[in-house]
Amino acid sequence: MRILLEALQAGRLFELTETSKRSTFEFLGRVLEAIPEIPDDSGVVEAMFAREQLGNTAIAPGVACPHARVEGTSDNIYCALGWSQQGIDYETGDNNRIHLVVAYWIPDGQRVGFLKEMSGLAKAIVATGGIETLKKCETLGEVRHGLLDWVTVALNETTPDARARMLRLSAKSVEEGKKDTPNG
Repeated sequence: MRILLEALQAGRLFELTETSKRSTFEFLGRVLEAIPEIPDDSGVVEAMFAREQLGNTAIAPGVACPHARVEGTSDNIYCALGWSQQGIDYETGDNNRIHLVVAYWIPDGQRVGFLKEMSGLAKAIVATGGIETLKKCETLGEVRHGLLDWVTVALNETTPDARARMLRLSAKSVEEGKKDTPNG
């Protein structure tokens, strides 16, 4: 969820005025292509459409994560978010509309990082009541705050495990330090 947080901090959350999947991909793809760290010739929009041909990227009711996996050695994944109060016809086959679209640019070497990001997003969706909480928002600012809540939940979900590992490592290094001293 750190990637989503970075996008929110960078101001890459936009209100979508069009309600088609194509216009959404084109808009968010162009936003990603405008990020200075993304090469000009990366073909984000085309790569998102190609990936979508393999399978629909709706991940939960009201939420979709189209993505472009591209050749590259960048250490960073980037995303841009689109919000539609009225919903987007995302062609899911169940007539449900997508309200939140999180578009990702993923260099080949960051597949594991992307999977971690998606895992955190899935946890946040489940833990917060999903899109229904965001649909109650009246402004894009409120949506942003709701998404920050999602980030907080996801990061807190992983923090106890990380803290436990740090405590074990700390205790282990203290024990090893005692063995190295003359009195240990």
